[in-house]
Amino acid sequence: MSGKDDGADKTEKPTPHRLLEARRKGDVAKSKDVGATVGLLVWLLILAFGADYAGTRIAALFEATFAETARSGTADFGITAAALGWASLEVFIGLTLIAMLSAAVVGTLVEFLQVGSVMTFEKMKPDLGKLNPVEGIKKMFSLDNLVELLKTLAKTMLLLFIAWIVVRAALPQILGTLPRAALPTAPGVGRDLALTNLVETGTLTTRLLGWTMAVFIIVAVLDIAWQKHSYEKKLKMSLRDIREEVKQDEGDPHLKASRKQLHQEWASQNNIQAARTANVLVVNPTHIAIALDYDPDDCPVPVIAAMGEGPLAQAMREVAEAAGVPIIRNVDVARGILARGRVDEVVPEDMFDAIAQIIIWARQQRDRQGA
Repeated sequence: MSGKDDGADKTEKPTPHRLLEARRKGDVAKSKDVGATVGLLVWLLILAFGADYAGTRIAALFEATFAETARSGTADFGITAAALGWASLEVFIGLTLIAMLSAAVVGTLVEFLQVGSVMTFEKMKPDLGKLNPVEGIKKMFSLDNLVELLKTLAKTMLLLFIAWIVVRAALPQILGTLPRAALPTAPGVGRDLALTNLVETGTLTTRLLGWTMAVFIIVAVLDIAWQKHSYEKKLKMSLRDIREEVKQDEGDPHLKASRKQLHQEWASQNNIQAARTANVLVVNPTHIAIALDYDPDDCPVPVIAAMGEGPLAQAMREVAEAAGVPIIRNVDVARGILARGRVDEVVPEDMFDAIAQIIIWARQQRDRQGA
């Protein structure tokens, strides 16, 4: 009974393996609102900082058009029109490329920051299940789509409410100049009133855009939290799923090899560290290295701290030399311990006398170094 419950209730957080598999299939937590918000911000920045440049280019184009028309008249109208057409196309393409490339680069960067580097074609594979009308209806009324609908409605209503408040507050100040504009005024006053209206309209537009950005940012932050929660909930596992995954991992030769390699690296690091702090290092002289520890208060018999062969033995010897650990060459002892000894255990009993002499020699060497 409990086994069935374990298999049915997906209450456990997804394992790293499950997250990696989902990522390989292109299933990642991503907020569309973040991209939309950053995209809107980029276009506003392009408009703010690029309007002067665009206006200069367009004004220069009109000036060249009028000058060329006045110079050539109607004699070479075809040639003039073609030249001006190419100039107009050049300006249009240049401004469009600047805007589109800026938006594309920033949009790509935002996607990368959200999901990292993901390259998959799983989403592009044909799936007949997508043609199933029942599944389509289920997806249409899914919780994710409902949240998207509510989010869009809330964003729209909030923007309309903010626009109404901002416009209502600024409308009297804008309309206050209109009656005066209709009255006879001194020269230049009409222009000043027009400029005032433009300034007020610009201020109103800036406020609306600022509040719009604020709403977009708030919705994007909330959407990030929701997408992460929804993604983790969708990938949750049951206890049975976890047990099956563990069984599969244990039978995976690649994972076995990886675990073996990690274990060897870990053991090598431990052996090298033990050689650095050993009482004495027995070598053969380069192919075998045995690190021995001796602490009478802890154990009356020397203990094998580490053993290494080949490159590991050489590394143990190098760190022992750097740390000032006494190193002695004794082929018989080194081979005997390597063949019959075990790390973290006392040395073989029949080698006590030989190793006792080595420990005494190592102590004398340390005393000389201290002197």
